[in-house]
Amino acid sequence: MHRLLLIVSLLLYACTSDKNETDSTEKKSTSENLIVAKSETTTKKESTSLIIEEPEAPIYQGDYELPLAGATGYASVSLEVKKEPEAAAEVLTPISPGTAYTILGEENGWLNIKLDDTVGWIQNQYSLVNLPDIIPSIIYKNTNVEASVFYSSGQTIPGITHQSLYKSKGFNERLKKEQFIMPVLFPMAKKLMAMQKMALSENNTLVLYEAFRPLSVQLQVAEAVKNLASENPQVLQGITQPPWSINWFISTQVSNHQVGYAIDVSLAKVAVFSEEKYGKHRVRTVSRYEEYAMHTNIHELSVRSAIYTAPVTVLSPIAWQQGVLTPEVNQFELLLQKYATSSGLTPLASEWWHFNDLDALNLLAGNTGNGDYVLTETKSTWIE
Repeated sequence: MHRLLLIVSLLLYACTSDKNETDSTEKKSTSENLIVAKSETTTKKESTSLIIEEPEAPIYQGDYELPLAGATGYASVSLEVKKEPEAAAEVLTPISPGTAYTILGEENGWLNIKLDDTVGWIQNQYSLVNLPDIIPSIIYKNTNVEASVFYSSGQTIPGITHQSLYKSKGFNERLKKEQFIMPVLFPMAKKLMAMQKMALSENNTLVLYEAFRPLSVQLQVAEAVKNLASENPQVLQGITQPPWSINWFISTQVSNHQVGYAIDVSLAKVAVFSEEKYGKHRVRTVSRYEEYAMHTNIHELSVRSAIYTAPVTVLSPIAWQQGVLTPEVNQFELLLQKYATSSGLTPLASEWWHFNDLDALNLLAGNTGNGDYVLTETKSTWIE
């Protein structure tokens, strides 16, 4: 009897064990299937998200490399913001020289601008426009903001050379990077665009050292050069050797840099082109370059830097064509001059790097600014 009970117990245990193992195996299989199914679903979702691609930004087609709308402008003289683009229109608000605003557009010689909460119109010839906002491919290199390279007859100028002479650089919201503030009068900007297009077409680029220069800096440099000349005969000879005088190298009063129709520019060979995206647009830019060697360093304030053997009147658009080149002038200076003059600018006889826009000056009709301000603010943005 006991033996029979033992056999029955063993049979019951075996059946129970088999059932537990089967249940466990089925549960494990079901669980694994759920994990696999979940994994496959996740993979499908991830794969779907990877095929979404952003369309390539187009290259902007217009007067500049980027739209004018959204660029920063500055008043070069005292102006009145009008309600309509007409001289007789209602005045919304006056603005003082050096005031920054956002340019919204252009119409028949007027700029539509936004100044704080005011939207109105000003005559475009009296407005400066910040070049980096509309021509980002130019190399901007304002050494007078970072570390001046002004010399005279190869001599350092105390208090000037290697010094930061003014603050005019900051974060540009439109370009999303730190950049110099380098404006010229609005009508001159199209000539610089033409000049840069010519340079880029031959794998070259402009290197802009200065455009607008504050009056305080102009006078500071002139005074320092005069002081150095009073102690150094070599420097004195370099700025007074007939038929030259100091004002051909550094004006002792308001100059064309303060008015806004002058640039100091050099030329470089492009080593590497790249493309950058600004807002919804692509721009072909320069990521590596090498400046050409000119017969003097830029901002050498002496007769050494002259491109002609004698002064040429600065108010004639054609007098420079009769100038006699100095023997030191090289092919790269002549190439730079070709780009500038072909674009409507006029060279300065005493400085191979300096060019003026006499058309922009004439449009001012005598209402010229004195540059007695420092530009430290941008209002650059995107207007789509």
